[in-house]
Amino acid sequence: MIELKNITKEFSTPRGRLSVLKDFNLKIEAGTFLGLEGKSGAGKSTLLSIIAGLQKPDAGQVFLGQPQVNILTLNDKELSAFRNKNIGFISQEQSFLENLTVLDNVRLPAFLAKKSSTVILNLFQHPSKEIPKQVRNDFDVKITERALNLLESLGIAGLAKSFPRDLSGGENHRLLIARALMNNPDYILADEPTDSVDSEQTQAIIKIFRRLADEGKTILIASHDKEALKLCDISMTVPGSNR
Repeated sequence: MIELKNITKEFSTPRGRLSVLKDFNLKIEAGTFLGLEGKSGAGKSTLLSIIAGLQKPDAGQVFLGQPQVNILTLNDKELSAFRNKNIGFISQEQSFLENLTVLDNVRLPAFLAKKSSTVILNLFQHPSKEIPKQVRNDFDVKITERALNLLESLGIAGLAKSFPRDLSGGENHRLLIARALMNNPDYILADEPTDSVDSEQTQAIIKIFRRLADEGKTILIASHDKEALKLCDISMTVPGSNR
């Protein structure tokens, strides 16, 4: 579940303070596929960033999960670990690492999570705090298998050994989606996830999100794509900015 209470966010501009969100409240149950629409500058991207803990609101509270966790009370290290484990964030920006292959970019969140022994212990239900080398090796194999399956589902498995610079804009966007899904997060937050892809790939991407929502994941997409928004459970208009 996601619950936002009295969220306010303002920005300084050359023309003065701009209020993007003011006393904004929202409650989203687990398994909901929600579309966010609204004019440019209405606060869709800002809202997703606040839920992901990438921006802090000027006021308000952000609760995720059951039991609820107020992510604004977490320190930077705790928040980074929480986000890597629980949140798949797909931004409009090309935020991959240029020096890593497509496959390594997708695997990266899992390898970051691997630093926590708990991830491996839970995966293999291993009773000892000392993790055998073979278990770690098996975990690496599972990571690679999952990454390749995600790339396959998005139609870019053949590009696994390529580098982001060799991909088209649409292919890079699908790379970001695969990476966001790598750790099987409970929350997927996507900013214009169908941008730069054709209608067939839009259907494939939304179909993946639909399946994840049916599995109990909470999906939020911010989009100008009317066809994509029609495929969500519900859609809502972000109110917009006010001086």
